[in-house]
Amino acid sequence: MINSIKNQFKQQLELLQDKKYKKPAFEAYNMKRAFVTLDQAFEYVGDNSKYQQRITLLLCIQFLFYSFFVMGMPYLLQNPSKYCTDGICIEFPNCNNRIDSLIGFDSIAKEFGLFCNGRKAFIAALFFVGQMFGGFTFPILANIFGRRKILLFGMSLGAVSIFVAALCNSLLSLYTLFFIAGFGLSGYETVVYVYITEISALRFRSIASSLLIVIWSSSMLIYPFIVDILQSWRLLMMWSIGVPLLVTVVLDYFYFVESPRWLISKQQYDECRRVFRFMSIFNKRRPFEFNFMEELDKFNNRCVKIASVKRVETQINLTQQSNQNAGYWELMKRSKLLVQTSILVQMWFLRYFTYYGLQFSVSTFGISMTTTLRMLALVELMTGMSSLYFKLKYPRIISLQFCLLTMIFSATLAYIDVPLECQGSLCWQQVLHLLSAILIKASITIYNSMLNTYTGEAYVTTVRSYGYGFCMTFGQLGSTFAPLYVSYMQEIYQQANAITIVGILALIALGLTWFLHETYKKDMYDNLSDEVMANQTLPLINEIELEELR
Repeated sequence: MINSIKNQFKQQLELLQDKKYKKPAFEAYNMKRAFVTLDQAFEYVGDNSKYQQRITLLLCIQFLFYSFFVMGMPYLLQNPSKYCTDGICIEFPNCNNRIDSLIGFDSIAKEFGLFCNGRKAFIAALFFVGQMFGGFTFPILANIFGRRKILLFGMSLGAVSIFVAALCNSLLSLYTLFFIAGFGLSGYETVVYVYITEISALRFRSIASSLLIVIWSSSMLIYPFIVDILQSWRLLMMWSIGVPLLVTVVLDYFYFVESPRWLISKQQYDECRRVFRFMSIFNKRRPFEFNFMEELDKFNNRCVKIASVKRVETQINLTQQSNQNAGYWELMKRSKLLVQTSILVQMWFLRYFTYYGLQFSVSTFGISMTTTLRMLALVELMTGMSSLYFKLKYPRIISLQFCLLTMIFSATLAYIDVPLECQGSLCWQQVLHLLSAILIKASITIYNSMLNTYTGEAYVTTVRSYGYGFCMTFGQLGSTFAPLYVSYMQEIYQQANAITIVGILALIALGLTWFLHETYKKDMYDNLSDEVMANQTLPLINEIELEELR
């Protein structure tokens, strides 16, 4: 019997030496009889380790092709360069007269004749309306079925819609598919931000969200070269967007695991343990076998002798709270959440309206659209990388206020009128407008990165997806309104700069930030009752303490 035990111990020791496990953040004499919090579990398996890096890489690849579609929409919908009637070609269309032929890039606007009466803005608006509905619907599904399944479903729906749209010859079908693509991709985007918030600890959250911003912005440095090669909106949508996204869905299916925080909120402790065990082995740590603090109610008869009755009862109440099926109404019936959500909705509206309003205004800055897009993409890339520094060094609210002040100052530069004689040449007024666009692009990029992280940290796990969904749904009103507003300004006021209104919206948001609470370097809560327990601590119960109960 003794020799058998020694042989088993020797085999386990040799196995550990062969696997060359890395030293974890902490160790326990017997993991099966120790209890840890979720934050301690993430520390044990490794924050920002190999598995988290693999997840980040896959998300970055998906975001690159996703951004090709959203940020490349000005190419897909661009107007023809020449409008010809009876052999005479002009640069601007006369929609009241007959047009015999069109010259320019093979775009959707050219093929379907959407260059008059703001019709091309309507198809872009339909995409953003789809995003608005997706942002509202998918959080409900993600809270019921899990983050992983709904993330895969959203990306699959968007990828298939884009692929089919590339083969479509009907304008009505194209409208429908753009709406469905927006519905699926917005749901995917909403769940992704929730997923990266819940799959690891602070460092990974900051790095992953910043990298997604960097990848998103780099697309406009790459996409013009792809446009020059393919020269057709159908080829662009199929081979540079649809097919690559479908391939990434297959990779996500094999590599993505369910969110541990969601599993804990649903009391699926064994499944959560399997997820952490997979992550620990992938990151070359000893297999995770700890119990979770949320399981303490199962050990109540033992715990009552080493922990106060008050603490154990509080933990039980916490677990009972997690059993409740929270919904959007939780954001409305709790005054603190209602105030927080109302403020964040306005800030997300500003984020979407400013970002896409600037994107659809590139033709008003006095230089070619391709040059302007590449320049703004370079600015976004540089500031996206610097956003990680802001996240790790400065509080969230202060960083957001700095960005809003910059936007207010930048928008005032756009109020300067551009004389008619400046059209076709670059005068100092247009230089100021270009400088305004650069500063707004830089500030909205950091603002976007900080707002994504702050929103995830401000809500507890049980309502996090609903908080994201509510904010992104009403925020998408900004992206829906942006192309229509820009198109109206350009048609009515010619070369007027449509981004001047950003200053007013930023000023309102700046005043509202004073009512938000700071989340920098603070613990993330998993249940609505956690804030009551914020100042209480639960003991780390190990094997020795449990032996004393026998």
